[in-house]
Amino acid sequence: MADQKVSKHVDQLTVAVDQIQKTLGPVLTQPLNDLLPKLTPIQRCELDALVAYSIDTLFWIYLKVNGVPPKEHPIMKELQRVQRYIEKINRAKGSDKPEPRAMKVDAGAADRFIRNAIASTK
Repeated sequence: MADQKVSKHVDQLTVAVDQIQKTLGPVLTQPLNDLLPKLTPIQRCELDALVAYSIDTLFWIYLKVNGVPPKEHPIMKELQRVQRYIEKINRAKGSDKPEPRAMKVDAGAADRFIRNAIASTK
């Protein structure tokens, strides 16, 4: 029973690692010095944040696997710091912009405009 549970987790891990390799493939197949000139400044920021977050996450996993409680380790502050930078990048890209507010009609002002327009035509 325990072997099946472990086997299931190993299979899930294998799928996750394959997905990571597929996602990072374009970045990993060429030297960083060749890749960076092709990127816009915001894409460079995204790449830097991706690399930092990936490394920190892998270290968090390493701690967890070795029985060290990662929530009490400084890696949590580092992960939070990188997450804040990712939020800043998203704001810079405009993906976190608040929804534009619907226009609000000022009934009093509209009434004054209409009364003045009617009065001026008399």
